[in-house]
Amino acid sequence: MYNHKNYFTINLVKKHNNFRRLTINLLPSENILSPNVLKILSSDLAGRYSLKVNDYIHGYFVKNAYGGEEYFEEILEFGTNLAKKIFEVKNAEIRPLSGHISAMISMISVMNKKDSYLAISPENGGYDGYSNGYLPDLLNLNYYEIPFNSHKWDIDYENLEKEVKRIKPKSIILGASYILFSYDLKYIREIADINNSYILYDASHVMGLIGANKFQTNLMKYVDVLYGSTHKSFFGPQGGIILTNNNELYENIEKNIVWKTMDNYHLNRVAALVQAMEEFYNFRYEYAENILKNSSTLGKYLDEYNLVKKFDGKITESHQIFLKDPSNCEKFIQSYIITDCVGRLGTNEITRLGMVEHDVIKLGELMLESLNKNIKDKVINFRRSFKIKYY
Repeated sequence: MYNHKNYFTINLVKKHNNFRRLTINLLPSENILSPNVLKILSSDLAGRYSLKVNDYIHGYFVKNAYGGEEYFEEILEFGTNLAKKIFEVKNAEIRPLSGHISAMISMISVMNKKDSYLAISPENGGYDGYSNGYLPDLLNLNYYEIPFNSHKWDIDYENLEKEVKRIKPKSIILGASYILFSYDLKYIREIADINNSYILYDASHVMGLIGANKFQTNLMKYVDVLYGSTHKSFFGPQGGIILTNNNELYENIEKNIVWKTMDNYHLNRVAALVQAMEEFYNFRYEYAENILKNSSTLGKYLDEYNLVKKFDGKITESHQIFLKDPSNCEKFIQSYIITDCVGRLGTNEITRLGMVEHDVIKLGELMLESLNKNIKDKVINFRRSFKIKYY
Protein backbone atom coordinates (compact mmCIF):
# COMPACT_ATOMS: atom_id res chain seq x y z
CA MET A 1 0.00 0.00 0.00
CA TYR A 2 2.85 2.38 0.84
CA ASN A 3 6.18 2.84 -0.87
CA HIS A 4 8.71 1.22 1.46
CA LYS A 5 11.04 4.18 0.94
CA ASN A 6 8.41 6.68 1.97
CA TYR A 7 6.49 5.23 4.92
CA PHE A 8 4.29 7.85 6.59
CA THR A 9 5.12 6.88 10.19
CA ILE A 10 8.90 6.68 9.95
CA ASN A 11 9.00 10.05 8.21
CA LEU A 12 7.00 11.68 10.99
CA VAL A 13 9.30 10.13 13.59
CA LYS A 14 12.30 11.55 11.74
CA LYS A 15 10.65 14.99 11.78
CA HIS A 16 9.99 14.62 15.51
CA ASN A 17 13.61 13.65 16.19
CA ASN A 18 14.97 16.52 14.13
CA PHE A 19 12.63 18.98 15.88
CA ARG A 20 13.53 17.78 19.38
CA ARG A 21 17.26 18.03 18.68
CA LEU A 22 16.77 21.76 18.14
CA THR A 23 14.65 22.46 21.22
CA ILE A 24 15.38 23.04 24.89
CA ASN A 25 13.17 20.79 26.98
CA LEU A 26 12.10 22.02 30.42
CA LEU A 27 9.40 19.43 31.00
CA PRO A 28 9.87 17.97 34.51
CA SER A 29 8.30 14.66 33.43
CA GLU A 30 10.84 13.86 30.72
CA ASN A 31 14.53 13.25 30.20
CA ILE A 32 16.89 12.48 27.35
CA LEU A 33 18.18 8.97 26.69
CA SER A 34 21.78 8.03 25.98
CA PRO A 35 22.80 6.45 22.64
CA ASN A 36 23.34 3.09 24.37
CA VAL A 37 19.88 3.14 25.97
CA LEU A 38 18.29 3.98 22.61
CA LYS A 39 20.26 1.19 20.97
CA ILE A 40 18.95 -1.34 23.49
CA LEU A 41 15.36 -0.15 23.04
CA SER A 42 15.57 -0.94 19.33
CA SER A 43 17.37 -4.26 19.84
CA ASP A 44 16.08 -7.78 19.20
CA LEU A 45 14.82 -7.85 22.79
CA ALA A 46 11.93 -5.62 21.70
CA GLY A 47 10.09 -8.64 20.30
CA ARG A 48 10.94 -11.24 22.93
CA TYR A 49 9.37 -12.75 26.05
CA SER A 50 10.83 -14.17 29.25
CA LEU A 51 9.07 -15.69 32.24
CA LYS A 52 11.28 -17.42 34.77
CA VAL A 53 9.07 -19.88 36.66
CA ASN A 54 11.05 -22.74 38.25
CA ASP A 55 7.76 -24.44 39.07
CA TYR A 56 5.12 -26.74 37.61
CA ILE A 57 2.80 -25.35 34.93
CA HIS A 58 -0.01 -27.59 33.64
CA GLY A 59 1.75 -30.63 35.07
CA TYR A 60 5.23 -29.91 33.71
CA PHE A 61 8.23 -28.43 35.52
CA VAL A 62 9.27 -25.24 33.75
CA LYS A 63 12.40 -23.15 34.31
CA ASN A 64 11.38 -20.43 31.88
CA ALA A 65 8.15 -20.43 29.89
CA TYR A 66 10.14 -19.12 26.92
CA GLY A 67 13.39 -20.42 25.51
CA GLY A 68 16.41 -18.42 24.41
CA GLU A 69 16.36 -15.81 27.18
CA GLU A 70 19.47 -16.75 29.14
CA TYR A 71 21.17 -13.42 28.44
CA PHE A 72 18.12 -11.39 29.40
CA GLU A 73 17.76 -13.21 32.72
CA GLU A 74 21.39 -12.34 33.45
CA ILE A 75 20.60 -8.69 32.66
CA LEU A 76 17.55 -8.79 34.94
CA GLU A 77 19.52 -10.24 37.85
CA PHE A 78 22.34 -7.74 37.39
CA GLY A 79 19.88 -4.83 37.18
CA THR A 80 17.96 -5.93 40.26
CA ASN A 81 21.17 -6.05 42.30
CA LEU A 82 22.30 -2.70 40.92
CA ALA A 83 19.00 -1.07 41.93
CA LYS A 84 19.49 -2.39 45.45
CA LYS A 85 22.95 -0.86 45.50
CA ILE A 86 21.90 2.53 44.17
CA PHE A 87 18.97 2.94 46.55
CA GLU A 88 20.54 1.00 49.45
CA VAL A 89 17.59 -1.38 49.87
CA LYS A 90 17.17 -5.09 50.44
CA ASN A 91 14.62 -5.71 47.68
CA ALA A 92 14.07 -4.21 44.22
CA GLU A 93 11.58 -4.91 41.43
CA ILE A 94 12.53 -3.34 38.09
CA ARG A 95 9.95 -4.95 35.78
CA PRO A 96 6.89 -2.67 36.21
CA LEU A 97 5.81 -1.05 32.96
CA SER A 98 5.31 2.44 34.42
CA GLY A 99 5.14 4.52 37.55
CA HIS A 100 1.36 4.12 37.51
CA ILE A 101 1.65 0.32 37.37
CA SER A 102 4.21 0.50 40.17
CA ALA A 103 1.66 2.41 42.23
CA MET A 104 -1.03 -0.18 41.56
CA ILE A 105 1.25 -3.06 42.52
CA SER A 106 2.39 -1.32 45.69
CA MET A 107 -1.12 -0.37 46.74
CA ILE A 108 -2.63 -3.85 46.34
CA SER A 109 0.41 -5.33 48.08
CA VAL A 110 -0.25 -3.40 51.31
CA MET A 111 -4.03 -2.92 51.19
CA ASN A 112 -7.13 -5.07 50.83
CA LYS A 113 -10.42 -4.09 49.21
CA LYS A 114 -12.37 -1.47 51.17
CA ASP A 115 -9.22 -0.28 52.99
CA SER A 116 -8.60 3.46 53.26
CA TYR A 117 -5.58 5.54 52.37
CA LEU A 118 -4.49 9.16 52.47
CA ALA A 119 -2.80 10.94 49.55
CA ILE A 120 -2.12 14.52 48.48
CA SER A 121 -5.01 15.87 46.42
CA PRO A 122 -4.61 16.99 42.79
CA GLU A 123 -5.60 20.49 43.90
CA ASN A 124 -2.45 20.49 46.04
CA GLY A 125 -0.20 19.05 43.36
CA GLY A 126 -0.87 15.37 44.05
CA TYR A 127 -1.06 12.70 41.36
CA ASP A 128 -4.56 12.59 39.87
CA GLY A 129 -4.51 8.78 39.76
CA TYR A 130 -4.85 8.51 43.54
CA SER A 131 -8.04 10.57 43.64
CA ASN A 132 -11.64 9.41 43.26
CA GLY A 133 -12.61 8.18 39.82
CA TYR A 134 -9.26 6.53 39.20
CA LEU A 135 -7.18 4.05 41.23
CA PRO A 136 -9.43 3.94 44.32
CA ASP A 137 -12.40 3.05 42.09
CA LEU A 138 -10.43 0.48 40.13
CA LEU A 139 -8.93 -1.16 43.23
CA ASN A 140 -12.01 -0.74 45.44
CA LEU A 141 -10.24 1.44 48.02
CA ASN A 142 -11.28 4.55 49.93
CA TYR A 143 -9.34 7.74 49.24
CA TYR A 144 -8.94 10.64 51.66
CA GLU A 145 -6.95 13.85 51.21
CA ILE A 146 -3.78 14.57 53.15
CA PRO A 147 -4.22 17.99 54.83
CA PHE A 148 -1.98 20.43 53.02
CA ASN A 149 -0.57 23.92 53.64
CA SER A 150 -0.56 25.54 50.20
CA HIS A 151 1.24 28.64 51.50
CA LYS A 152 4.24 26.54 52.53
CA TRP A 153 3.63 23.90 49.82
CA ASP A 154 3.96 21.24 52.45
CA ILE A 155 1.83 18.83 54.43
CA ASP A 156 -0.20 20.23 57.33
CA TYR A 157 1.32 17.84 59.86
CA GLU A 158 -0.87 18.70 62.83
CA ASN A 159 -4.06 18.06 60.89
CA LEU A 160 -2.55 14.99 59.27
CA GLU A 161 -2.17 13.47 62.72
CA LYS A 162 -5.84 14.22 63.44
CA GLU A 163 -6.93 12.65 60.14
CA VAL A 164 -4.87 9.52 60.73
CA LYS A 165 -6.47 9.06 64.16
CA ARG A 166 -9.93 9.67 62.69
CA ILE A 167 -9.72 7.61 59.48
CA LYS A 168 -7.26 4.91 60.60
CA PRO A 169 -5.89 4.47 57.06
CA LYS A 170 -4.12 1.32 56.01
CA SER A 171 -1.54 3.46 54.22
CA ILE A 172 -0.33 7.02 53.70
CA ILE A 173 0.86 7.78 50.16
CA LEU A 174 3.43 10.56 49.85
CA GLY A 175 4.97 12.16 46.78
CA ALA A 176 3.31 14.37 44.20
CA SER A 177 3.29 15.51 40.60
CA TYR A 178 4.06 19.05 41.75
CA ILE A 179 6.88 18.49 44.23
CA LEU A 180 9.27 21.18 45.46
CA PHE A 181 10.27 20.26 49.00
CA SER A 182 10.99 17.22 51.15
CA TYR A 183 8.50 16.04 53.77
CA ASP A 184 9.15 15.59 57.50
CA LEU A 185 9.28 11.80 57.25
CA LYS A 186 10.31 11.27 60.86
CA TYR A 187 7.13 12.97 62.05
CA ILE A 188 4.97 11.18 59.49
CA ARG A 189 6.44 7.84 60.55
CA GLU A 190 5.50 8.60 64.16
CA ILE A 191 1.97 9.48 63.03
CA ALA A 192 1.69 6.34 60.93
CA ASP A 193 2.88 4.12 63.74
CA ILE A 194 0.02 5.30 65.95
CA ASN A 195 -2.32 3.39 63.66
CA ASN A 196 0.09 0.81 62.20
CA SER A 197 -0.28 2.47 58.80
CA TYR A 198 2.10 1.78 55.93
CA ILE A 199 3.95 4.66 54.30
CA LEU A 200 4.26 4.52 50.51
CA TYR A 201 6.37 7.11 48.73
CA ASP A 202 5.73 7.81 45.05
CA ALA A 203 9.09 9.21 43.93
CA SER A 204 8.22 9.34 40.23
CA HIS A 205 9.52 12.88 39.84
CA VAL A 206 12.43 12.79 42.28
CA MET A 207 13.78 9.25 41.82
CA GLY A 208 17.03 10.53 40.32
CA LEU A 209 17.55 12.93 43.22
CA ILE A 210 16.75 10.28 45.82
CA GLY A 211 19.08 7.81 44.14
CA ALA A 212 21.91 10.30 44.66
CA ASN A 213 20.83 11.10 48.22
CA LYS A 214 20.17 14.74 47.28
CA PHE A 215 16.47 14.87 48.16
CA GLN A 216 14.47 13.40 51.02
CA THR A 217 17.63 11.93 52.61
CA ASN A 218 17.46 8.73 54.68
CA LEU A 219 14.09 8.03 53.06
CA MET A 220 14.19 4.24 53.43
CA LYS A 221 14.62 4.64 57.18
CA TYR A 222 11.02 5.84 57.35
CA VAL A 223 8.99 4.51 54.40
CA ASP A 224 7.77 0.97 53.77
CA VAL A 225 7.74 1.09 49.97
CA LEU A 226 9.43 3.48 47.55
CA TYR A 227 8.29 3.37 43.93
CA GLY A 228 7.80 5.47 40.85
CA SER A 229 8.78 6.28 37.28
CA THR A 230 12.22 5.73 35.79
CA HIS A 231 12.26 8.51 33.19
CA LYS A 232 12.00 11.90 34.89
CA SER A 233 14.83 13.07 37.13
CA PHE A 234 16.05 9.48 36.76
CA PHE A 235 17.24 9.29 33.14
CA GLY A 236 16.05 5.85 32.05
CA PRO A 237 13.42 4.75 29.53
CA GLN A 238 9.77 5.10 30.47
CA GLY A 239 8.96 2.47 33.08
CA GLY A 240 8.64 1.81 36.80
CA ILE A 241 10.53 0.52 39.84
CA ILE A 242 9.54 -0.67 43.33
CA LEU A 243 11.90 -0.77 46.32
CA THR A 244 11.47 -1.98 49.90
CA ASN A 245 13.38 -3.23 52.94
CA ASN A 246 10.34 -5.18 54.13
CA ASN A 247 10.76 -8.80 53.02
CA GLU A 248 7.11 -9.68 53.67
CA LEU A 249 5.88 -6.79 51.55
CA TYR A 250 8.34 -7.75 48.84
CA GLU A 251 6.80 -11.22 48.70
CA ASN A 252 3.38 -9.60 48.24
CA ILE A 253 4.78 -7.35 45.51
CA GLU A 254 6.23 -10.32 43.63
CA LYS A 255 2.88 -12.15 43.83
CA ASN A 256 1.18 -9.16 42.22
CA ILE A 257 3.42 -8.94 39.15
CA VAL A 258 2.91 -11.71 36.58
CA TRP A 259 -0.66 -12.34 35.31
CA LYS A 260 -2.12 -9.80 37.75
CA THR A 261 -0.72 -6.43 36.72
CA MET A 262 1.57 -7.49 33.87
CA ASP A 263 2.34 -10.31 31.47
CA ASN A 264 5.18 -9.36 29.13
CA TYR A 265 7.18 -6.61 30.77
CA HIS A 266 9.02 -5.57 27.57
CA LEU A 267 12.51 -7.00 27.78
CA ASN A 268 14.09 -4.22 25.74
CA ARG A 269 12.74 -1.64 28.18
CA VAL A 270 14.05 -3.51 31.21
CA ALA A 271 17.49 -3.96 29.63
CA ALA A 272 17.54 -0.27 28.65
CA LEU A 273 16.69 0.63 32.25
CA VAL A 274 19.58 -1.48 33.53
CA GLN A 275 21.94 0.29 31.10
CA ALA A 276 20.62 3.66 32.33
CA MET A 277 21.19 2.56 35.93
CA GLU A 278 24.80 1.75 35.11
CA GLU A 279 25.22 5.24 33.64
CA PHE A 280 23.41 6.85 36.56
CA TYR A 281 25.52 5.00 39.11
CA ASN A 282 28.71 6.49 37.67
CA PHE A 283 27.52 10.11 37.54
CA ARG A 284 24.63 10.31 40.01
CA TYR A 285 26.13 12.70 42.56
CA GLU A 286 27.41 15.29 40.10
CA TYR A 287 24.26 15.01 37.97
CA ALA A 288 21.84 15.42 40.89
CA GLU A 289 23.87 18.21 42.47
CA ASN A 290 23.82 20.11 39.18
CA ILE A 291 20.05 19.64 38.86
CA LEU A 292 19.58 21.36 42.21
CA LYS A 293 22.03 24.15 41.34
CA ASN A 294 20.33 24.70 37.99
CA SER A 295 16.86 24.79 39.55
CA SER A 296 17.97 27.29 42.16
CA THR A 297 19.74 29.47 39.60
CA LEU A 298 16.89 29.48 37.06
CA GLY A 299 14.31 30.03 39.79
CA LYS A 300 16.16 33.03 41.22
CA TYR A 301 16.70 34.57 37.80
CA LEU A 302 13.05 34.24 36.77
CA ASP A 303 11.95 35.48 40.20
CA GLU A 304 13.72 38.78 39.50
CA TYR A 305 11.09 39.29 36.81
CA ASN A 306 8.19 38.02 38.94
CA LEU A 307 7.64 34.91 36.80
CA VAL A 308 7.75 32.14 39.43
CA LYS A 309 5.86 31.22 42.58
CA LYS A 310 7.45 31.37 46.03
CA PHE A 311 6.40 29.59 49.20
CA ASP A 312 7.50 31.12 52.51
CA GLY A 313 10.22 32.87 50.52
CA LYS A 314 11.46 29.63 48.94
CA ILE A 315 11.25 28.69 45.24
CA THR A 316 12.41 25.08 45.06
CA GLU A 317 14.57 22.34 46.54
CA SER A 318 13.92 19.86 43.71
CA HIS A 319 14.16 19.76 39.91
CA GLN A 320 10.88 21.68 39.59
CA ILE A 321 9.95 25.37 39.49
CA PHE A 322 6.37 26.68 39.35
CA LEU A 323 5.46 29.43 36.88
CA LYS A 324 2.98 32.09 37.94
CA ASP A 325 1.38 32.17 34.49
CA PRO A 326 1.17 28.76 32.75
CA SER A 327 -0.19 30.42 29.60
CA ASN A 328 3.33 31.62 28.87
CA CYS A 329 4.15 28.08 27.77
CA GLU A 330 2.70 28.81 24.31
CA LYS A 331 5.15 31.68 23.82
CA PHE A 332 8.03 29.53 25.03
CA ILE A 333 7.15 26.69 22.67
CA GLN A 334 6.99 29.05 19.68
CA SER A 335 10.63 29.86 20.46
CA TYR A 336 11.52 26.15 20.76
CA ILE A 337 11.62 26.19 24.57
CA ILE A 338 9.34 23.35 25.63
CA THR A 339 7.65 23.85 28.98
CA ASP A 340 4.87 22.24 30.95
CA CYS A 341 1.52 23.82 30.05
CA VAL A 342 0.23 23.41 33.61
CA GLY A 343 2.90 25.66 35.09
CA ARG A 344 5.93 23.51 35.89
CA LEU A 345 9.52 23.82 34.74
CA GLY A 346 12.07 21.04 35.20
CA THR A 347 15.86 21.21 35.00
CA ASN A 348 16.55 17.47 34.68
CA GLU A 349 16.98 17.31 30.90
CA ILE A 350 19.02 20.49 30.52
CA THR A 351 21.32 19.16 33.24
CA ARG A 352 21.63 15.89 31.34
CA LEU A 353 22.76 18.00 28.37
CA GLY A 354 25.57 19.41 30.48
CA MET A 355 24.17 22.85 31.29
CA VAL A 356 25.59 24.47 34.40
CA GLU A 357 24.72 27.66 36.22
CA HIS A 358 26.09 30.22 33.74
CA ASP A 359 24.28 28.38 30.91
CA VAL A 360 21.06 28.48 32.90
CA ILE A 361 21.37 32.26 33.29
CA LYS A 362 21.62 32.50 29.49
CA LEU A 363 18.58 30.24 29.19
CA GLY A 364 16.68 32.51 31.58
CA GLU A 365 17.54 35.49 29.38
CA LEU A 366 16.23 33.64 26.33
CA MET A 367 13.02 32.72 28.15
CA LEU A 368 12.48 36.32 29.11
CA GLU A 369 13.10 37.52 25.56
CA SER A 370 10.77 34.86 24.12
CA LEU A 371 7.83 36.35 26.03
CA ASN A 372 7.97 39.38 23.75
CA LYS A 373 8.96 37.89 20.39
CA ASN A 374 9.76 34.66 18.58
CA ILE A 375 13.47 33.92 19.03
CA LYS A 376 13.49 30.38 17.64
CA ASP A 377 16.76 30.86 15.75
CA LYS A 378 18.56 32.13 18.86
CA VAL A 379 17.34 29.16 20.89
CA ILE A 380 18.38 26.69 18.18
CA ASN A 381 21.89 28.13 18.09
CA PHE A 382 22.10 27.94 21.89
CA ARG A 383 20.83 24.35 21.92
CA ARG A 384 23.40 23.25 19.33
CA SER A 385 26.21 24.03 21.77
CA PHE A 386 25.17 21.13 24.05
CA LYS A 387 25.39 17.38 23.70
CA ILE A 388 24.20 14.65 26.02
CA LYS A 389 26.37 14.14 29.09
CA TYR A 390 26.62 11.56 31.89
CA TYR A 391 26.70 8.24 30.07
